[in-house]
Parts: sequence; C-alpha cells; structure tokens
Amino acid sequence: MGAARHGLDDSQLARLRESLAALKREAMAGVRRSSGELSGEDAELFRDLGLTGDGALAEAEFERDVAGAGQVRAALIAIVGAERRLEKGEYGLCEDCGEEIGFARLLAQPAASRCVRCQEAAERRGGPFHFSG
Repeated sequence: MGAARHGLDDSQLARLRESLAALKREAMAGVRRSSGELSGEDAELFRDLGLTGDGALAEAEFERDVAGAGQVRAALIAIVGAERRLEKGEYGLCEDCGEEIGFARLLAQPAASRCVRCQEAAERRGGPFHFSG
C-alpha cells in the first residue's frame, strides 16, 4: 500500500492497526464489565432499595454506570469505523474535509475520523456525534 492517498506508510499503518486492536480489546472488556454491572444482582439491588437515601445513592451510581457503558460503546463504534476505513483505504482522511489526519493525531487517537481543525469545529457546534476522537 505504501504512501497511498492517506499519506501513511506501511509501518505507520501497521503501528496504528496494532493500536486500534489494543483499543478494541480494552473497549470490549469495558462493555463486558459494564454489562455485568447493569444486570443481575446490582440491578436487583437498585430496584430493591427504592426511594430511601441509599436508593438515591444507588440510583446515582446506576446512572453513572449507564453513562460509562454508553461511552465505552461509543468508543467501540469509533474503533470499528476506523477499522472499516482501514479496509477501504480511507483511514487517515478527515470525514469532513477529506484532508489527511496527521500521524501524530492518529497515534494519540487511532480512531479519529476528523482532522484537528474539523474536530474542533464539530465540538463548537456541539451537535450529536460531534466527538470522533
């Protein structure tokens, strides 16, 4: 593949593939942990506590766990998207402007789908799905 359209050479791509695989393993472990936290005994305990003071604390913890699970799942979706872009030869190209995403940014955020400029603009807009790593 060499320095194809995305501007990344084979060694850079290999390094980024390894980073994506490691992130995916971590995210999958997080999904398994959060799924376990939101089912079984913990969920039953939350229901049983009702509206007592302990129930309010349990509710807050439950909501935190749900939010955490959502973040882990969003990260996993971003990772899978990056893997698909790799397969198509589109990895390393900004989804908004089509310019190359710098290697340093991809090292820091292997699932990034936007260049820094477009990511900052998306975050300023604050719309849904504005974060891409």
